[in-house]
Amino acid sequence: MLIFLVDISKNYQNLTDAERKYDYVTGYPPKCDKTLNGWYRFQGAAGTKMVTKCPPWGRCDATFPAWLSGDHPTLAEGTVKRKVCIHKFGDCCDENVSIQVKNCSSYFIYKLRKPSVCNTRYCGTD
Repeated sequence: MLIFLVDISKNYQNLTDAERKYDYVTGYPPKCDKTLNGWYRFQGAAGTKMVTKCPPWGRCDATFPAWLSGDHPTLAEGTVKRKVCIHKFGDCCDENVSIQVKNCSSYFIYKLRKPSVCNTRYCGTD
């Protein structure tokens, strides 16, 4: 019997658009992360990691910005479960979802899925 181990630190998709940054003022129409499902890395103009402070409503080119509530894991912690908050209607954590985050030494990857409400996007920072 053969067992194949996949290194998830090398098996991810990139999120690179500048509009995903936490301070980008949303245009029209707002975008939605409705196609996300799997492991992702913030890179390039999108920043290097998910933002950990509540972005103002109407940022990240979405109506409802999503942000990581809590710290990024250390390398020793490996893959951890974290809460992502969705800023809706003036409440920084009106809704939340559970995701996985992995420290890959020089970058982080996030196991993301489509949000439960559209016009929500995961926000990046440097």
